[in-house]
Amino acid sequence: MEIRFKIETLGYIVAEFLLEEKKIKIGHSSDYGDKFQELLNKFFYIYELLRDQDNNYFPYEAEVLWEDDFINYQWNVGIRSADSPIKISVNEIAPFNPEHKLELVNHNIQKDKLFDSIFLSLDQTLAEFGFLGYKKNWEVGNFPIYEYIVLKAEKGNISLDKNEDLTNETWKQKINLEDELKIIHNSFR
Repeated sequence: MEIRFKIETLGYIVAEFLLEEKKIKIGHSSDYGDKFQELLNKFFYIYELLRDQDNNYFPYEAEVLWEDDFINYQWNVGIRSADSPIKISVNEIAPFNPEHKLELVNHNIQKDKLFDSIFLSLDQTLAEFGFLGYKKNWEVGNFPIYEYIVLKAEKGNISLDKNEDLTNETWKQKINLEDELKIIHNSFR
C-alpha cells in the first residue's frame, strides 16, 4: 500500500491509496476545517513514539473524521508496538444515514513507507504551491512545516538537536533557526 496526499482543487485535498488490486481516492473539503493537519498530527504522534522508543504509550489508536459534502470518511490509525506496522483503516459513512458504513481501506503499512509517502506528498505540494500558495489553495491551514522539516532532516541524516544555548528552561524545545532554514533552503536547489 502507498498513500499520497494532494490538493486537487481550491479548498479540496485528497488522499489516494494505491493498493495492489485498486486505487482509492477520498477527499476532504476545507469547508469543514483542516482535518488534513489533524490527521498528520496523529501520524506524527506515532512517529515521535517510535523515535523516542516510548513503550508506555503502546498500543495507540486515534480517529479522525474527514468531512465532505455528501460522504464522510472515518480514519482510524494505530500501532500495537514499536515493532509492529501502522494500521490504517478508512470507512465511508453517510451523515444522513447512520446505517451506511463501507470499509474502503484496511491495511498495515511499515513506518518507513508511510513517512516516505507523507514526505513525498509534502515535498511535491511545496514545489507546486510554495508556503503562501499552499495557504491560498488549501484555505484553512498553513503548510505543515514541522512535519516537512522533520522528515526532510531524516532523509538527509541531519540532526535537529535542541539549542541548549538559548534557554535554561528544560521544557523549551527550540531548535536552531539557522538549521531549520538550511533544511528548507536545500529543498529548493
